[in-house]
Amino acid sequence: MEFTLHLPPPPTHQAALRILKTRDGRQFIGKMASSKAAKWCKAANLLIKSEMNRRGYHKACGCLGVTVTFYYKHTKESERESRRTGDPFVMKTTRPDLDNLAKSVLDCLVQSDAIEDDGRIFWLTLKKFYASEEKVVVDINCDSEDN
Repeated sequence: MEFTLHLPPPPTHQAALRILKTRDGRQFIGKMASSKAAKWCKAANLLIKSEMNRRGYHKACGCLGVTVTFYYKHTKESERESRRTGDPFVMKTTRPDLDNLAKSVLDCLVQSDAIEDDGRIFWLTLKKFYASEEKVVVDINCDSEDN
C-alpha cells in the first residue's frame, strides 16, 4: 500500500525530545505534545486513516518492507540543476538527516494503525529530493498475501 502525504516533510523527531518529569518527579526523555513533530504526526495520522478507509486497506502485519521518499521545495540552485538535467527531482544532500526524519514517519504509521509495529520492518529505504511540490510518499510492502 502506498500513501502520498501532501504535507511538507516532518520536522525531525529529535527536535521534539525533551527531558520531562513524571508526577512523582522522576525524569525521562519524551516528546512534547505541542511540538512541531507532534502536530505534523497528528495531521499525517488523519491523512493516513482517511486514505486507508477510502481504499479499504487494513493494518499491515508480518514482516514489512518500507520505502519513504521525502520531497522538499526546490531551492534556486536545485531548480537550475533540474532545468539543466531535465530531471524534475534533484537529490537533497543537506539537513535534515534521513534517520531523524524516518523516526517521525514510522511512529506516525504505528499511531495511525497503518502498521502493527515498526519493529516488524525488515528493510527500510529512505530518499530525499528537491521537487516542485512538498510531500512525503510512503510505500509499505507486506510479506503476507492478505495485506
